[in-house]
This record gives sequence, C-alpha cells and structure tokens, in this order.
Amino acid sequence: KHPSITRSRVSNFVNDNYQWKDVNIQAVLYDVKASGEPHVQLKVWSAPGQERPTFEHAVKQEFRPAKVGQMFGPSWTTHWFQVHVSIPAQFFGKPVQFLFDSSSEAMVWSAEGEPIMGLTGGNGGERHVDYALTACATANEPERMFYVEIACNGLFGNGDYHEHPQDRDIYYRLNSAELAAPNPDAWALYHDMEVIVDMAKELPQDSPRSWQALTAANDIVNIFEHADPTSINKARSVSDAFFAVTSNPASHQVYAIGNCHIDTAWLWPFAETRRKTARSWSTQLNLMDSFEEYRFTASQAQQFEWLKEDYPSLFK
Repeated sequence: KHPSITRSRVSNFVNDNYQWKDVNIQAVLYDVKASGEPHVQLKVWSAPGQERPTFEHAVKQEFRPAKVGQMFGPSWTTHWFQVHVSIPAQFFGKPVQFLFDSSSEAMVWSAEGEPIMGLTGGNGGERHVDYALTACATANEPERMFYVEIACNGLFGNGDYHEHPQDRDIYYRLNSAELAAPNPDAWALYHDMEVIVDMAKELPQDSPRSWQALTAANDIVNIFEHADPTSINKARSVSDAFFAVTSNPASHQVYAIGNCHIDTAWLWPFAETRRKTARSWSTQLNLMDSFEEYRFTASQAQQFEWLKEDYPSLFK
C-alpha cells in the first residue's frame, strides 16, 4: 500500500545503524563474542615515516602493548600488530572468526610470513573485517599467533577523494579486535535479504518481480523476532520460496564473475597500489578455496608483475 515506506522498513532490517541494530538482523549475527585479555592480546610496532617495511623486517622490531580504542596515523603510515588469541570454552563446536576493524585497510599475515587476506574497516558497504580461525572449535583450541599490517588509508585514499591534495593528517581508530562465533543461519538470512531488498529497489518499480521482492522482504521482517531463534529459519522459508521462482526458459542466462579493478595510480602512491593488489587478491584466493564454483579475474598486467616481485607465494 505504501511502497516507499516499506522499502525504508526492509532496508532498516539489514542496516548496521544505531537506531535498529539491537532488534534487526544485526542483533543475531553472532552467537557469542570475546575480547580483551586473556582471549585477545595485542602488541604494535609503528614503522617510521611513510615506510612500508617487509614482513621479515617488521617482525624483528620491538612491539609495544596496544588496545582497542587507540588511534593510529597519520595518513599513509604503517603499523604492524602482533596478535595472540586464545579461544575460550564457550566457543566449543562453533565456527570462530577474528574481527579486526582498524577503520582502514589491513592485511592478515601468518606467523610464518604468508599473506592470508585483506581487511577493510569502517562502516561502508565495502566493510570486511572477519578472518576465519576455525570452522568448528574444539574443547582445547591451541593459542594462535598472527600479524595484522594496517595501512593508514581507506579504500579510496585519505579524506574526501574529490578534494586534492588529499588529507595528510588523518588518524584511524582501532574499533575492534575480538573473537566471534557467527550464526550461520542468521548470516544466510542476512545475505538473502541483501539480494531481495536490492531487487525491490533496483528492478523497474512497476515490474512484477520488484513487487514480489518487496512483498517477500516485508514478510521476512514481519516473521523475524530477534529474541526467538526459531524465527530465523521461518523467515528463511520465505526467501527460499522467493528464490525458487525461475524465469522463463527463453530468458537470457547471466553469469557474474568476480573482478578486482585497482587503479594503478589514482588516490594513493604506487607503493600502496602494490599492497592493495596483495590485499585484494589474497582475499579472492581465500574465497576460491572456500567456494569451488567461485571465479575471479583481474586485468592489469603491471599488478601481476608487482605481485610476483613482492608476494611470490600469492603469485604462485
């Protein structure tokens, strides 16, 4: 009856905002969390000036204690974190992630010096702060140690990218460094809703499929109750039914392939492009290991060359 109001309502269901996050899908995405010592111990070493040291150089330096809430900067500086995590007993039988939000770009490294994946902090749509530690925690999980290299810049450089030159004096807050057990069913519903809500918004507003998407999304919001875990799968039955509807057999089939277009020179120095390449492609390799059907492509030959020079294990 009131489509614009309904679109706003279903968007608020998935949004990570302070007004609704305690009662919408955000409230049930994690079953349990743990932060601070003895579960998470942080130390940091800050590279001088705008140096971008190698892993081998960084890990030999003297690290000092660090904590959530600290600010790191200024723009274009690099800070290496040594992280020790101990998974507590309440995570037994659950998948466990390490959530690290530096408000900036970052790279997770193994203790042996292998680049594992890139992270993007902050609250934008590109946010990606989760590093999977185990698919199922055992009763006696060993202590883990790894490193996180943070770059004091966002995905689009520093500050408003419409302004030139960019801000050289931005500091980034370490917002989180915690263990978390994601709720797989809640995350599945979240991703279902992302697609359905976008279909309701982006398809022609007078098309039948747009109205079906809006109706399904609204039904899901009506069914969901953050205090009732059983409501998650009840709501998923609605999304399952929506996705089960197939198009006309004569319709075109469209395939989506992951692509990472990194401007070789735009809002950051060449040296940062080299690191952006590693952060982006290591993440894609992780996804390809996790999902056999996933495909990824990249087109800039220069970046392949830099990856071969700087991160030979990723190139292989």
